[in-house]
Amino acid sequence: MSAASAPPPAEANPNMAMPRANGGNGARWLVLKAAVTFALLAYLASKIDLVGLETKLRTLALSPLALAAAIIMAEVPIVAFRWMVLARRTGAQMSYMLALRLTFEGLFFGQVLPASIGGDVVRGWLGAGNGVALQPLIASLILDRLIALLAAVMLIAAALPWITATTLQMSAQISIVVVLVVLGGLFVDLLPLPAPLKNIRLVSTIRDLISQTRRSLFSKSGAGAVLISLAVHVMTIVAVTAIAASLGVGDVISASAIVVPVALVAAAMPVSVNGWGVREGVMVAGFAVFGVAQTDAFLISVLLGFSVVLSAMPGGLTWLNLR
Repeated sequence: MSAASAPPPAEANPNMAMPRANGGNGARWLVLKAAVTFALLAYLASKIDLVGLETKLRTLALSPLALAAAIIMAEVPIVAFRWMVLARRTGAQMSYMLALRLTFEGLFFGQVLPASIGGDVVRGWLGAGNGVALQPLIASLILDRLIALLAAVMLIAAALPWITATTLQMSAQISIVVVLVVLGGLFVDLLPLPAPLKNIRLVSTIRDLISQTRRSLFSKSGAGAVLISLAVHVMTIVAVTAIAASLGVGDVISASAIVVPVALVAAAMPVSVNGWGVREGVMVAGFAVFGVAQTDAFLISVLLGFSVVLSAMPGGLTWLNLR
């Protein structure tokens, strides 16, 4: 990776207050997403065997579950390193320890915000409060999110020849199209603009930001970040397989390699709170193709979600410690 060595940023204001929702509109939008999450989870819960669910929870094997939780926790320092590399590539001066702390804190607050985007907003807000230059900081966050999605899409594309079920195949294809469209947006700054628009400062800033993000994506640092993201996704697939083993489901490594990347892309869409409900829906439908019972698939997804929540707890502690 070609991230230039840089001194750590001046941690100017660790006590900076959290951003607040933009009036009633922000609150209503969050309530709507919470309603979507509740509705999706309620619908899925209505389709599963509650007696069987209780039995599964009583006979849960703790060792594989603890292994899954440890894997998910281990992902956070790796993701923080990826972000630091990308931040330095875009010109944002950030130490690894600052990136790690902000990643934990973004993950913590992201548990009650829309998809993973909410956590990115928190990372950006706190990063700016710690003296990181805003424009390269925003570019690094966009790049970090795009590369994570791109890596998931690469896994989905690799698995397409083995996806025969129409529903799962359609979900995979939609995931690929959505991410490719977003990536295509990185080239809009190359389109000609009328002279009056070129003179608008906001338009010029956005074009510079897009150009900066694109150049960073197609760099050695960007390529290294893609490899890191692939490794993180593989770790999640292994964690899901361990959760399945804790439920006595058996070997689902092949199914997880196909279903998990699709679920990760779907959960990243900002239509529910931290992807809850959406992730469960995709995993229930996806694992059903491979003969996994709805109750088991639902529990696998929920326990994965709880593992993520557990991994976010250090972010709450560090944030409170700095207040």
